[in-house]
Amino acid sequence: MTGLLLLLVLAGDLDAAEKALAEGHPEQALEKLGDLADGSDADPRAWAVLGRSYLRLGEPEAAVEPLVRASERRPADKELARDAATACLRSAAGMYGRLYLEDAKRLAARAGDDALLGEIEYQREDYEAALALFRKAMDTAVAVRAAECLKLLGRADEAREAYAVALEAALADGNLDAAYGAAFAAGRGGRLLAWLDARLASDPEDLNARYYRGFVRAQLSMFPEAIEDLRLFLAKRPDALPAKDQLGFALVQRGYRMQDKAMLDEATALSREILDADPSNRGAWERLRYVAGYWWANGNVQGVYDVMKDLHARDPSDAAAAVDFAMAARRLGRYDEARAAYEAMLEASPDDPTALTDYGILLDGLGDRAGARACWEKVLAAEPRNLDALENLLTDAWERGDVVAAREYARKGLDAARAVNGPEVRWQWFADRLLWAPGGFGG
Repeated sequence: MTGLLLLLVLAGDLDAAEKALAEGHPEQALEKLGDLADGSDADPRAWAVLGRSYLRLGEPEAAVEPLVRASERRPADKELARDAATACLRSAAGMYGRLYLEDAKRLAARAGDDALLGEIEYQREDYEAALALFRKAMDTAVAVRAAECLKLLGRADEAREAYAVALEAALADGNLDAAYGAAFAAGRGGRLLAWLDARLASDPEDLNARYYRGFVRAQLSMFPEAIEDLRLFLAKRPDALPAKDQLGFALVQRGYRMQDKAMLDEATALSREILDADPSNRGAWERLRYVAGYWWANGNVQGVYDVMKDLHARDPSDAAAAVDFAMAARRLGRYDEARAAYEAMLEASPDDPTALTDYGILLDGLGDRAGARACWEKVLAAEPRNLDALENLLTDAWERGDVVAAREYARKGLDAARAVNGPEVRWQWFADRLLWAPGGFGG
């Protein structure tokens, strides 16, 4: 008897699996399901549990086959068809994306879900069909999508009106996510702000309203007010990354305008926290580069170095970060760090003109003039109008007293500047200098 019970346990318990899933425990549901979903003759209930568990675990591709199988066996079950369509829709990426969308469309039609069908048509880029379906469903959740369809169809005035309708519907439902999405597209950010002001006046502890007002204020360039709201929100919800991200944006904008180092330092710290939690956040990455650009414009090379060293360590393959870090390190006399960064870049991209140009400057500063010249000549061979390479080679020839070469580089530089709408006056000055000072240190 004990052996038989063990076999039954290993085979799974469908009722227990359904119960675990209903209680919000998909991992337990899969464990209790055992192998009951295996084989073409399995109970469709088992397939449904298997697929729904994977769907809730964020694995839609794994959910597709069992949910489609279950729906084919139980075509009258609209909720099951809806889940199967959702799994197909969420899997619709890559080379098989269109096939997934076709399956999603068939299953959503079986479910009779106009909103889901509209979303599928939207992803298929049939915006006329999607618009008609969204208008049939026409609840707050799809009102913004209907407006987006009008915009994509080139019907700008209708789209703006539809966004305004969506905004009012969202406010009536208290759906602030939809309201925020519609407000600025409708040109009615002020309407949303007024609504949020009234909400917070009646309930200052409404964190959701506080959160969205911080975002709205930032988008309306009310940066001091946005900073206040977002700081209050984060005091209660310190792990909310989108709020940190928006606060970082507001701090950078305000800090830049006010020349406020403390704000820029705070934005830097927040952006680093965001990248620690989400390395793919390009907004935080670009914000740090913006701060570094501010420090550069204000002559704070150490500030540039500190920011770019952090970014370079996070992603050594990012060429822009590597060049900026190496440039700052070079100017601070940290030659070993600069050299390592340049050489790593050139190992990955031997012909990168920016890395070659800067590496040549480093080598020149270290006394390797021949190595520097080779870098600049390589750049010029690939890009005959590269003004940085031409200027460096002109300076090199002038300092060596090679008047013929210097004049030739001056001529080429002036032609290149004219061709690319560059600094023509600078090259005219170079040519003039060769008339009264034909040779430099070696001339």
